[in-house]
Amino acid sequence: MAEQIGPDGKTCAQRHAEWAAEEARFEASFAARQAADYHTRCRDCGVFVKKSRWVKKDTYNAIQHQQRPLCGPCFDEYDFIY
Repeated sequence: MAEQIGPDGKTCAQRHAEWAAEEARFEASFAARQAADYHTRCRDCGVFVKKSRWVKKDTYNAIQHQQRPLCGPCFDEYDFIY
């Protein structure tokens, strides 16, 4: 059975490959971040989070409101929408 082609003319595998490439480019844009300058652990469970979720230590929200990053599973536990 041949893989179906969607309305955009691409197969699921092609769309997934494009998404993976876009995700890799997005994550690569944060490669220069240094852990010493950022909060790097989830505020709820303490797991190390991806660089794209890090919160800079010297920002207003990090200082005044103790803003910390959330990992994906902990973020999904909250009901409010950002």
